[in-house]
Amino acid sequence: MTKVGRRGAALIIALVTLLVVTLVAGTALRSIASAHRRTRQTQDEVQAQWLAEAAVERAIVQARSRADYAGETWRPSISADCAGVAEIRIERTTDSPKSLKVVVQAHYPDREFRRSSASREYVVQQAEAAP
Repeated sequence: MTKVGRRGAALIIALVTLLVVTLVAGTALRSIASAHRRTRQTQDEVQAQWLAEAAVERAIVQARSRADYAGETWRPSISADCAGVAEIRIERTTDSPKSLKVVVQAHYPDREFRRSSASREYVVQQAEAAP
């Protein structure tokens, strides 16, 4: 094999090695990006669940302190760059006059293109009015 032939073979081996390394690095980066997306989605789902639970607690406190409370759209600022939204609805139950049905639909973050949702529904007893 001539000197030029050896150089050509070395160049081809170097290029193939570079191609393999690039493919492996690209696959690793894609895997990392996918894991990051899944982690962020899980974080948003958990945050939506916490927001729904907080909205239920808020609704119970409001309903027990105000007889005319029918619900609200609650927009707490959860972090500096994201806010959530919870639609709270209070329904009077027909089977017991002292029971209230609290229905909550929470979304986090409050963006149309990327958000997680959680729903809660509880029946609670109204507190007795103080004499």
